[in-house]
Amino acid sequence: MSSDKRKRLLRHSSNKSRQYVTKKGNKIMLHKTLASRLIAKKDEKLRRRAKYLATLPDGRIKRLLYRLHPKRVYRYWISPEGRMMALKLFGIGALTVFLLLVGVFAYFRKDLPNLRDISGNKLGGSIRYYDRTGQKLLWEDYDAVKRTPVKDEDIPQYIEDATVAIEDKDFYKHGGFDAKGITRAGINNITGSSGGTQGGSTITQQLVKLTQNWSKDRTYTRKIKELILAVELERTYSKKEILTGYLNTAPYGDITYGVESSMQDYFNKPAKDMTLDEAAFLAAIPKSPTYYSPYGSRFDKEALVGRQGFILDLMVEQGKITKDQAKEAKKIDTLAKIKPRKPKYDGITAPWFVLAAKEQLQEKFGAKTVLLGGWKVTTTLDLDKQKIAEEEVAKGMRQVKAQGGDTAAFVGENVKTGQVEALVGGTDFFNADHGQNNYARLKLPPGSSFKPYDYLSVIENTQDFGAGSVLYDSQEYIDGYPCTNKAPAKQGGNCLHDYDLRYPGPVTLRYAIGGSRNVPAVKAMLIAGVDKTIETADKIGLKDLGDEREGNGYKCYKDDQQTKETPCYSSSAIGDGAYLKLDEHVHAFTTISRNGNLIPQTYIINVDDAGGKNLYKWKQTPGKQVVRDESAYIVADMISDPNASYFSRKPQRYNGHKFALKTGTTNDAKDGWMMGFSTQYSAGVWVGYHNRQRAMGGAMETMTEPIWSGYMKRIHKDLKPEERVKPKGIQTLPAFVIRSHVGFGSIEPSPANDLFPSWYKKKTKTNSNETIDIVSNKIATDCTPARAKKPANNANANQFSSDKFHGGGTTGTSEKDDVHKCDDAKPAISLSVDPIPCVTTCRITATATGGTHPISSSKFAGTINIKVGDQVVQSFQINDNPSTVSFNYTVATAGDQTVYAEVIDSVLYDAADSRTVTMQTAATASPTMTITSAKSPGQVNWSGGAGQVYLSDGTPTTCSGNGSCHLGNGYIGQQIYVQASGGTPSPLFTVSGP
Repeated sequence: MSSDKRKRLLRHSSNKSRQYVTKKGNKIMLHKTLASRLIAKKDEKLRRRAKYLATLPDGRIKRLLYRLHPKRVYRYWISPEGRMMALKLFGIGALTVFLLLVGVFAYFRKDLPNLRDISGNKLGGSIRYYDRTGQKLLWEDYDAVKRTPVKDEDIPQYIEDATVAIEDKDFYKHGGFDAKGITRAGINNITGSSGGTQGGSTITQQLVKLTQNWSKDRTYTRKIKELILAVELERTYSKKEILTGYLNTAPYGDITYGVESSMQDYFNKPAKDMTLDEAAFLAAIPKSPTYYSPYGSRFDKEALVGRQGFILDLMVEQGKITKDQAKEAKKIDTLAKIKPRKPKYDGITAPWFVLAAKEQLQEKFGAKTVLLGGWKVTTTLDLDKQKIAEEEVAKGMRQVKAQGGDTAAFVGENVKTGQVEALVGGTDFFNADHGQNNYARLKLPPGSSFKPYDYLSVIENTQDFGAGSVLYDSQEYIDGYPCTNKAPAKQGGNCLHDYDLRYPGPVTLRYAIGGSRNVPAVKAMLIAGVDKTIETADKIGLKDLGDEREGNGYKCYKDDQQTKETPCYSSSAIGDGAYLKLDEHVHAFTTISRNGNLIPQTYIINVDDAGGKNLYKWKQTPGKQVVRDESAYIVADMISDPNASYFSRKPQRYNGHKFALKTGTTNDAKDGWMMGFSTQYSAGVWVGYHNRQRAMGGAMETMTEPIWSGYMKRIHKDLKPEERVKPKGIQTLPAFVIRSHVGFGSIEPSPANDLFPSWYKKKTKTNSNETIDIVSNKIATDCTPARAKKPANNANANQFSSDKFHGGGTTGTSEKDDVHKCDDAKPAISLSVDPIPCVTTCRITATATGGTHPISSSKFAGTINIKVGDQVVQSFQINDNPSTVSFNYTVATAGDQTVYAEVIDSVLYDAADSRTVTMQTAATASPTMTITSAKSPGQVNWSGGAGQVYLSDGTPTTCSGNGSCHLGNGYIGQQIYVQASGGTPSPLFTVSGP
C-alpha cells in the first residue's frame, strides 16, 4: 500500500474519533448515540487495519508472499484478520457446495419418475393367458419375471429381520442412504481396495433400482439418481412399506422375484408359512442370485450354507433372535427341503396357440414392455373348438404316418371376427427334438393351395376373365417353361406338367381351379403379373393382417433354409420355391369368404396390467375392402363347386352349408395342405415330416381332408346355414362348355352360363382359323419356324379365351410375324462322343453357336437337348454364345445308337447334329483285350482272342485276326485299339517303327 493511502486512512480514523474541549477546558465526548458509537467502532477497525496494512509491502502478490512466510502463517490465521478470513472462506465454500448440490439435484431429478407405488403390486410378474371366457387359465408365463406380490401381513418377521441384518443393519436409522457406507465405498473405489467398484446401497436404494429396471452398469450418475429417489422414498413412505416393496421385488434366483414366488419355487408353500432357516436361506440369495441360488448357473452350496449361518449370527448380534433359535435353525438341512423345479410349460393348455398369442402380445406392446409381466391376457381361444381340432389332428395322424409324415398343424378362424379360435401347431409339444416348433407359424411352401390367389388376381386386375373364361391346359411355352423338351422333368424335360400328366386343353377358370390344374394357374399369375398376384395375396391377409402388425407375406428363397430371398417367378403360382405361414394363409382365405373385406386377425381380446388397468380391449371393426367384392365372391363360388372339384368325395356340402376348399401338394411331395371356409368359419391344415427332409407317398388329400372335414362338420353341426352375399355388379354370361373329362372326380359338362365381374370386357374378335407365331404373338408367315407356330384350333373355346400363351390375347390381330426373317442366320451345333465305341459310359459334348438372334432370352431360354435313340437323356439351358455342354452318359441299351444334339435359340430357331455310336452295356461287354506290341509296317500282337484293330477315332484298319495281324505302312505314332465284335475295346496303344 502507498504511504499516501495509509496517511488518508489514519487521518480519517483520527478525525472520526476527535474530542470537543470547551473554553473552560472540559472535554465533551462526541458520538453518544448508538449510531455514533457504531460509526466510531467501525472507524476504530479501520484505524487498526490501516496500521496493519502499513506494516505490509505494497502490491497484492508481495503481501501474499509476505503472509505465507513460515514465520508469519500461524500468526496471521490466529489474528482477528485471519479468523475473519477463514470464516468468510468457509461461508463461501458452504454456499458453493449447497448451490452445487441443488444444481445436481435439479439436473438429475428432472428426468426421474415419481415413484407412486412401491408395494410390488404393479411391478409385474407372470403373464397369465386365459381362454376367451377369461376363466380358464391356459398358462402362466414366467419367461420374464416370476413374481407374486403379497401384503405386509403375509410377510413373516423372520424374513424382514434376516434381510435387514444382512443387507442394511441401519435401515431403521438412516434417511434413505448410508453416508458411512457411501464414504467407505468411495474411498475403496478411489484406492482400488476390496476389488472392483463398490456401491454401499441401502435397502431403499436397492428398491429404487428394482422398480426402475435400470441396467446393471455401476455409474456415478446412476448412484446419484438412486440417492435422490431413495431420499424421496423415505419422505413419502414408511419403513414398513419400503421393506415390503423390497421383499416383493428382490431377486431370489433365475427368473424368481419376491418372497412369495421364491417360497413357492423352492419349498412349494406360501411365504406366510416360512420358517427361520428358510428366511435366512432366502435372505442370502439377493446378493448374488447366480452364485447363491440353487437354480443359479454358478451355484456354490458351501457358500450358500455359510452365508445362511452368517445371517443367523447377525440376527443374534442385532437382537432379533436368540442363540438357541439360531443354533436350531443351523441344524436344519434347508437344501434338502427344496422341491424339484417344474418344467417351464408345466400344465400348459393349447401350447402352440398360447405361444402364438404371446408373439402377438410382443408385437403389439413390444418385447421389453411385455418383459415387465404381471398381465392378464384373455385370448380368443374357444376351448370346445380347440378340443375338436386336437381330436381331429390326433385321429388323422394315423394316416399321415402311414404315408411317411409325422407332423400336422391346424388353424381355425372366425370369419366374422377374425379371431383365431383353435390352433394346433404339431403333434407332440413335449417332443425334445421338434415338439415346440409351431408349424402353424412356420414358413412353409403352399403348393397348389396358393392357386385361389392366382385366379383372384387375374379377375381383379384385368378386364378379361370370369369363372367361365378359358385358359388352355396344354404343354406349350409359358414364361419360365420353354417347353422345348416335353419329356418328364426327371428326364430333362422343360415343360410345365400337371400332376396327372394329362392336358385337357381349353378349361374354364372354374374347372381349372376345381381340378387343381398347374398350367392354367401359372398362366393366370403371368397374365395378371407375378408381382401383382403376390401383392394381391399379401394385401388380403398374407402380409397385411388388418392392423398395425405386418405378417410374413409370400416370399421366395433360393434355398430350403430360407436364408437367401429372391424375386418370385412363375413357379410361385403353384407354391414352388415360395413360402407362407399357415395362420396367415387361413386369414387370407377368410378375407375371400368376406368378399374381400379385411379385418384384423387376432389371438387376443383383452389385456389388463398387474394393477387391473386395461391396456387393450378388442373391438369389432368394419374392416377395409382390399379387393373388389365381385372378384372375391367369384373365387369363393368356384372353389365351393363340387362339380368342378376333382374330389370323388364331395366335402363342399354339409347340412345345407357350402364349404369352399382348396388342396395343396408341393412338387417334392413334402407338404400337404387343405384350406377352406364357410360363411362363418375358415380352417387350414398342413401335414408333412418335421424337418421337411422326407417326401410322403400317396395322395395328400387322404391325409388332410379327414382332419379338415372332421373339424368343419363338427363345428357347423348345430349352426344355421348362411348364404354369402352376392355383390350387385356380378354378371351371369355365356361360358365355354367343357364336355371332356378334366379331373378325376369332376362332373361334366360345365355350366353354359357362369359368373363374370361387372368390368369384364367381352372378346370381339378371334383368330380361330389362323396360325399364330408364339414368339411375336402375331400371325405366322412362311419364315416362322415350325416350332414357333401354334394353330388357334378351337373356335368355340377361343371365343372365351384371353390366353396370351395360346395364340390369343385379349383381342385378335391381323399383324404378321415381324420377328422371323427368311434370311436369318440360324444357330448351329456340333456333337462329339468320347470314346467310340461307348462301352458302359462315355462323355457326350455339344457346342452351340448363335445365329442372327440371341441364343437365349428371358422369354425363351436357349436350350440344348441330347437324345440317344428316341429318348431325351439330358437337357441344358444356355445363355452364352457359344455355349458348350458336356456330361457322362451311361449306356442303357446295347447296339448301334444315334446320338442326337439339338439347339433351340431365343426365337425358336433350331439346329441339330448327330452321329451313330456303338453302345455296349456292362452285360454285353466282352473280356478285356490288351495290345502287347505294334509296329508299322509290322506285326500287332494282343491278348484276349480274335478282334479288329481300330484307330483311336474309331476308324477300322485292315488288320484283324486271332491275337495278331499285320499292320501296313503309315501308322507310326498313331494310337490304336483292338476290339472284338460287340466287345470291349482294349486300351489305346501307340504304334512304333519297324
